[in-house]
Amino acid sequence: MKLDLKKDLLQSQLPTNKWLCKDNQPEIIRNKSIDVELPLSKENELVMKKLIDFVRYSQDPELNKKENEDYLRPAVGLAAPQIGSNTNMFFTRFEWDVEAGDVEEYAIINGKITAKSDQISCLSDGEGCLSVDKDHKGLVPRSYKIQIEGYDWLNQEYIELTLRGYHAIVFQHELEHNQGELYYDRINKQNPDFKDESWIII
Repeated sequence: MKLDLKKDLLQSQLPTNKWLCKDNQPEIIRNKSIDVELPLSKENELVMKKLIDFVRYSQDPELNKKENEDYLRPAVGLAAPQIGSNTNMFFTRFEWDVEAGDVEEYAIINGKITAKSDQISCLSDGEGCLSVDKDHKGLVPRSYKIQIEGYDWLNQEYIELTLRGYHAIVFQHELEHNQGELYYDRINKQNPDFKDESWIII
């Protein structure tokens, strides 16, 4: 997505690293988020708009250049606690092929997992997080397949999704933010590179 800052931002501020809460702020990052009422209050709607603007802006290489003083690490998703709001909301954006319009966006409110597979998968290079500055090496085991439900703010409707592989991993990462959990909680403490032969490595 090529953002036009004059018309495409959903709120008035340019996304900035100053919005982010880190894992040295456990009162926010480790706190469990609450479900929110619909329609969203103005305060909660602003939170959702910031989540969307931050992720979209971070993925735009023409605006978010590495030489920028306030360069944002590109994000595929962002949850409300990461910008200081313990509300059960997050936004994900999968940019497969921008030129072909192959982009998926989900702005999920009150999301929850309703089913998950016993099959485990993980990303081969591990995971990262905008709320974690220290690099935690290791594999992060998660369910390969999940079913989730929630309200999609972008389409203004309740949705149920069945997700597999990378999609499922990203959603679990964001959903766990709203439970006060971080990806490195799942890394094997004794052997960070541990993987079972049955795991699907992505």
